[in-house]
Amino acid sequence: MTTGTNSADTNDTVVGQQRNRQRTYSLALIVFAVAIAVIVTLAITYRLFAKETFDATMQALTAQPDYQNIVLINILVGVSVGLFIVQLRGIALRVTLTVVFALVLGYGVTAAFNSGAASKYTRGEFRASVVSDAPKAETDQETDLEYGTAKGGEFNKPKVRDPLTEAKYTFAGKQGDIVNVLAYAANRRSEVDLMVALLDPQGVEIASATTATEEQIEQFDDKLRSTKDAIIPNFTLPADGIYTVDVRPEPVSAGTTFSEMTKATNLAYEAFLLGPLGRPNRWAVWIQDAVTLTFLGLAVAIVFRARQFYLGGEGQIYMGALVSGMIALASGNLPPAVVIPLCIAAAMLAGFLWGLIPGVLKAYLGANELVSSLMLNTVATRFFEMVLNFQLKPPTAGFIASATFPASGQLPVLVADTAITISVFLVIIAMIGTWLLMSRTSLGYEIRMVGSNQKFAAYGGINTKRVIMLSMAISGIIAGLAGAHLSMGIFRQLVLNMSANLIFEGVVVALLARNNPLVIPFTGLLYAYLRAGAQFMERDANVSFEVVRIIQAVIILLITAEALVTLFQSRRGQRKQQQAAAPQAEVKPASA
Repeated sequence: MTTGTNSADTNDTVVGQQRNRQRTYSLALIVFAVAIAVIVTLAITYRLFAKETFDATMQALTAQPDYQNIVLINILVGVSVGLFIVQLRGIALRVTLTVVFALVLGYGVTAAFNSGAASKYTRGEFRASVVSDAPKAETDQETDLEYGTAKGGEFNKPKVRDPLTEAKYTFAGKQGDIVNVLAYAANRRSEVDLMVALLDPQGVEIASATTATEEQIEQFDDKLRSTKDAIIPNFTLPADGIYTVDVRPEPVSAGTTFSEMTKATNLAYEAFLLGPLGRPNRWAVWIQDAVTLTFLGLAVAIVFRARQFYLGGEGQIYMGALVSGMIALASGNLPPAVVIPLCIAAAMLAGFLWGLIPGVLKAYLGANELVSSLMLNTVATRFFEMVLNFQLKPPTAGFIASATFPASGQLPVLVADTAITISVFLVIIAMIGTWLLMSRTSLGYEIRMVGSNQKFAAYGGINTKRVIMLSMAISGIIAGLAGAHLSMGIFRQLVLNMSANLIFEGVVVALLARNNPLVIPFTGLLYAYLRAGAQFMERDANVSFEVVRIIQAVIILLITAEALVTLFQSRRGQRKQQQAAAPQAEVKPASA
């Protein structure tokens, strides 16, 4: 009896110790997440307004209109990072490492793209000239140059069949003439690095140069521009005759090639990684795109949790935008307190009803949800275009778009001169509502059960047809809300191609978050940051947007591969258990 009691006490002690360790770990994780959230908030805010001193930075911050809202939104960004850490725990580290690896790989791709950066030193317009105080030499032969004249061309011009790689020009000279032979870039846009050689009448090289000094540049400031130009100074011609000036680009060394490639890649990655935080207007591009992607990620996550490969959000976006836009245009003098809630509610209802159609087709007619949703997307977008073109477009419009919504039909702006609106708060409400739905309601439980095992859910008494139908319709509520955000907040009118297949970006956001509603704001911010950085990299460093597409694809592939590895390991473990159990099943009782 005593032994049993001691054993029970020991087990209780072990369980208590495990619980204490778990509490300690959870508390430490929360503290760490809060610390990271604070650091992220301060870093983003400081980067936006960074000046030479702290006082100057604070002055720049407070001089910005609506700076309180900027700080508030940055706090929300930090909170999303904290939720990402708390919700995914160890997986958060793997996701972070995956993104870092993709960025490193992207750096390599960008470096390959910039491998020809040093070609600017072998390509460009140039001029050659011979300057002398001696009188013009008389000759019966036709020459290219005279003293004081210039002639040139363009080396290694791109996209030509036979680019110019070397140029030779002749001039007549007399014995004793003192000449300056110049080769220089034709304009400030040309960075070609030149070398020049002087050939005597027999074609033998008698002088050459690859550079120019600062004194020579100052002496010939109307021609020479930099030390990359070349000059043979004060050369005395040894005989009468026709001399030749040979001009060509100076060969680029391997060190220069690597240096220029690295410099161009660093410039591109600086624009990519820090561009969205360069100025408040660039920051606004990131935030407004993140709001849209978060809406769509939440919409996709609901149907994905039910394990329905449904991509009908695009149609729901357009229907939500159309209905909310039509109400906004017809609102007249109604106050915003009436118009805006009415538009938002109508957009959500339109998305809900449009989502019911593929839900009914899937649940009760067995139609493939992927095919039906994609076809309904086409129906919705074409219907949107028809109404916009023939009913809503003003006769004087220069492009296919409705009139601008009245002020009462536009979402209130949180940051002046941007498209950041109260959608920031709407997306928070949508996130909390989706989380409560999935984790605190019977319908959410049913959606998760159907997603885990539809047959088992049906056996347990769940109406799987109803759950599938409602998952698509509820997803439409959030997608319709995204449509209202686009029409009333971003564009403030109905325009053609306003969504541009954004629902597929929402799929990526949901997958990155593992369909966790509390993590989706972080992945929406992350993905939007990549998209915004790509714009600024393309604009500031002339690097193709497709480089970032490669980074995005690598992130998706690596995360998908991680899921496949987990699935493979679980199935392998199940097979081992079955193999271990098989010999035991074959053993017969001794009495047999």
